[in-house]
Amino acid sequence: MQKLKNAFPAHSLLWRLFGCTAGCVAVFLAVLLLLNTFALKPYYVKQKQTHIVAAFDSINACETSDALQEELEYLQYNDTVSVVIWADRQILYSTLNQQRYSLPARPDLPLGGYSLRQLEDDNGAAIALFGHLNDGAFILLRTPIAAIEESAAVFNRFLLFCGGGGLLLALGLALLLSRSLTVPLRKLSRVAENVAALDFSDSYTGGGRDELAALGKSIDTMSHALEETITELKNANLRLQSDIEVKTRQNEAHRAFIANVSHELKTPLALIGTYAESLPDIENEQSRAEYCAVIRDETRRMSDMLRRMTLLMQISSGEQLTVERFDVTELFCNVMQRLTPQFADCRATVIPPAAAPQFVFADSFLIEDVLQNYLTNAFHHVTAGGIISGTVTPTANGTVHIAVLNTGNPIHEEELPKIWESFYKVDKAHSRSYGGSGIGLSVVAAIMQAHRMPYGVRNCRAPDGKTAVEFYIELQTR
Repeated sequence: MQKLKNAFPAHSLLWRLFGCTAGCVAVFLAVLLLLNTFALKPYYVKQKQTHIVAAFDSINACETSDALQEELEYLQYNDTVSVVIWADRQILYSTLNQQRYSLPARPDLPLGGYSLRQLEDDNGAAIALFGHLNDGAFILLRTPIAAIEESAAVFNRFLLFCGGGGLLLALGLALLLSRSLTVPLRKLSRVAENVAALDFSDSYTGGGRDELAALGKSIDTMSHALEETITELKNANLRLQSDIEVKTRQNEAHRAFIANVSHELKTPLALIGTYAESLPDIENEQSRAEYCAVIRDETRRMSDMLRRMTLLMQISSGEQLTVERFDVTELFCNVMQRLTPQFADCRATVIPPAAAPQFVFADSFLIEDVLQNYLTNAFHHVTAGGIISGTVTPTANGTVHIAVLNTGNPIHEEELPKIWESFYKVDKAHSRSYGGSGIGLSVVAAIMQAHRMPYGVRNCRAPDGKTAVEFYIELQTR
């Protein structure tokens, strides 16, 4: 029952089409019955009268006896028209039984004139034409009228019987035709409803080349266009949300950067101010020398911080790199040699990279700063009497792996991603014991991101088995 309801919904267009078709067929049959009942006999009599008048005109127009004889025989054998021709009550030609039919009195008609009558005689109902021929003779043309009322009644019964069957057949065909039209319409309605609900997975599957198929293709085209447009809008919205989040993070980073700069500059400025104010009152030369050394160290520290901040801002603003081919091994050794006095203070064993040249393509000035930051960081965190080593190793994918390793305490795993942030320090109190500025590794991250090359840090073991930390980068060789 449910399947039947689904196939023939109560308020479907199918029933309207079915009702209209059934009504048209029923009206057509009713009109046929009415015409057959009330209009058939008058039409039939009118046709008979027209025919018999035409026969009179044909006989009257005959100019020879042969032509007249031929016309009379044709009327007798083909048109079932009986003919009687007489003059002065003498029959000249007749196809009727003279004993069963008496001639009328002399008709009062002009030459070429005629009169029509409906007769009822022994031969049955008939239409008779009395005419006055041009040669002076009189003519009677008689054609029988069938029992038209009985024929009409029989035909009406036949029409009701056959028409009823035809009506049922027409209703069945109308139902099938209506369903063949409404099924595609229901499919189109379902697709349109899904499109309205922003569900573009459905499509019109009906075939054909008619208007419904064209409408289905148009809806499918509209659905695909809407899907692409909405997808583009969603992607644009996601990109906009991502841009807003990035902008928010950048604003927060800028605020944190300014706060950290203020914090980092406040301490050296306070120290310089304090020592500078006390310097005139110091008479001991050794103390004066110590005060001056503190002022120089803090000034150098602020200068280094400002240089690194300027470099970071230039890279972040998208300043173009000056890419050139150079020997990174030679550059690495030069930086290590320049920092040798610092390594002596911590009594660390410094192991330079192998002397084999390794040529890379990069901005040599910025890569020098990266290596200096890595080595300075190693100097600050190496254990007393530990190892600081540098390696330059070519890889199979056309790059050179450059690393700085120092023995010391490992970095906690959760802090590894954070050390690249500006002013982030593993010691939360911003310890000044190493004299670092807090932005060296963030400068490294910005430089390597500008080069679009890998960089990172990992906890490992030194060759002697002690815990160590290794910072690395990779550069292209071609």
